[in-house]
Amino acid sequence: MKARERRQIADQLANHTPDSDPLLIVGTSSFIGEGFDCPALDTLFLAAPITFKNRLVQYIGRVTRPYPSKTTATVHDYHDELTPVVASSLKKRAPGYLKMGFPDPRKMLK
Repeated sequence: MKARERRQIADQLANHTPDSDPLLIVGTSSFIGEGFDCPALDTLFLAAPITFKNRLVQYIGRVTRPYPSKTTATVHDYHDELTPVVASSLKKRAPGYLKMGFPDPRKMLK
């Protein structure tokens, strides 16, 4: 995607409101990482083996940011004990979740 196209899409997302049509964004970390702004987002599906706490805070911040008429923020973090890198990364992310006030995901596995 060219830089101009990316900017146009980012501008459209930044101006999206909950009163608009429903919005589903499927993006990579490079697209929804630093500089991404769509404050109306309220749900995150995390399906990447990230372990860096600051990146976790950044991603979760995308949906927990206050916005008029937003009443909830939901984070779905996929876990697969049969995939070692995914299982390991969830355990490494757990302290980050706790610091942000989320329940301990390690206790939800049982």
